[in-house]
Amino acid sequence: MESKIVGYRGIANSDRVIISGHAFEKHKVRDVHPHHGRRRNLKQTIRRFRAKPLKMTAIDVTINGTTKRVRTNKKGFFTCEVIHGLKESGWYPYELYWKRNDKRFASEFYLSDHHETGVISDIDDTLLVSHSTRLIRKIVLQLFRNAYTRKTIPFVKNWHAYIKDMNDTSAPRDFFYVSNSEWNLYDFLVDFFSINELQKGVFFLQNLKKGLRDLISSGKVHHNHKQKSIEFLLRFYPEKKFILVGDNGQKDMEIYYEIVSKFHDRIKGVMIRKLAYIKNEKLIQSFKEKINHFDVPFLTFH
Repeated sequence: MESKIVGYRGIANSDRVIISGHAFEKHKVRDVHPHHGRRRNLKQTIRRFRAKPLKMTAIDVTINGTTKRVRTNKKGFFTCEVIHGLKESGWYPYELYWKRNDKRFASEFYLSDHHETGVISDIDDTLLVSHSTRLIRKIVLQLFRNAYTRKTIPFVKNWHAYIKDMNDTSAPRDFFYVSNSEWNLYDFLVDFFSINELQKGVFFLQNLKKGLRDLISSGKVHHNHKQKSIEFLLRFYPEKKFILVGDNGQKDMEIYYEIVSKFHDRIKGVMIRKLAYIKNEKLIQSFKEKINHFDVPFLTFH
């Protein structure tokens, strides 16, 4: 039995750091390699959704010399908040210790400058080709491809150039990725971003799923998850302004309009990728007019 604690990338403001993760009693997901074929990829995907969470167990979290004990819930999930005492923005390590098996696991968190522009971006079909609205294609990609064989969107370099232009030609450093994907896919996303040299950031994913039936419904849209995650970031960084990036395939425009209507003084712009197989020009134009009404720039890209 291969037990493991997965600590996710955490976030910090000038005062506190928040980290989270899952403890697994059984976790057989292996490191990805370029030579892995469809059969190995399928096995890896199944393993992600058959990992067995470790319920109600104590874990020690150490951040900048401060240790705090937390306990996992019934789904093996834990979260922890610590006053950090750090001054400089950037990435910092933290450690998880599991006394039962005398194991230590490392992860990291990002301390963001309050005044640096933040980018909040979707992932599926905004950066990663996922065919989220095409069920069969989506399932095939998820089952048989890996972080090396999945593809970025065709003009991913333009993606960053547009963000830079929207930020007054300055390249932002703070990236937060809010996705309908579940924590089961965390290792895949970390590998995919690293392999494709995409901007490193903190992920906000949906609750862990378990079983093959849940695998098929992976990535199902939950309006509240994205909106609540974005609103949390706006509260956690009360002085920071954000650029919102998504696509026209699911509910991004609706969510971003609601965010703009509440926090228009905090949003520097909205970017929407137009999927070639989604024909909703009138809808896009409608949201553009509504968002522009708040003097927030709105642009589309491919």
